[in-house]
Amino acid sequence: MRATPRAGDHAGRRAVWLLSLAVGLAAAGALRAQPAGVALIVPGEAIGPLRLGMSAAEVRGASGRLPCEIAVAFAEDRAARLETNCGVAYQTAEGLTVGLDGSRIWWVHGEPELVVPSNLPGTRADWFVYRGEGIGFRVVYAPTGSLIQAIAIFRGSSDPGLRRRPGVPPPVVPPAPPPALGD
Repeated sequence: MRATPRAGDHAGRRAVWLLSLAVGLAAAGALRAQPAGVALIVPGEAIGPLRLGMSAAEVRGASGRLPCEIAVAFAEDRAARLETNCGVAYQTAEGLTVGLDGSRIWWVHGEPELVVPSNLPGTRADWFVYRGEGIGFRVVYAPTGSLIQAIAIFRGSSDPGLRRRPGVPPPVVPPAPPPALGD
């Protein structure tokens, strides 16, 4: 025998559904929160305490607080490019860090605006550059996959309000494996 739904059942189920959704979203946010001791990489702005536009003296003053080295390139006596090869200690708001599989970049940032070969003897590598956002990733390839080897930031070329928002990955298919060395 089937019970007849009461008028308040629909509203009650909707309230439970909305509460479940809110709890799920809060949990997802907690999972994406920066772990303690991890410094944030902000495209077009900073890696940890080092910010684009800092003077050499400011960079030296902040360097004592770094968990590991950040390479700094200067233009007109100001930090113009920051690069890290250090995994885990620095990561983007989406959790991208040195040492992760390179395909994750595509899920967060989509297709790069520019791919620059960066091969070393016996090692195939590319820089995936997102000029608009002000971030680049050096990815090295191996027969079993790819690996983020370095992350660099620089002034982005697009309006910050138009940049992709963290946590909203574009619907992009990861790239096919790169050609073999020498192809």
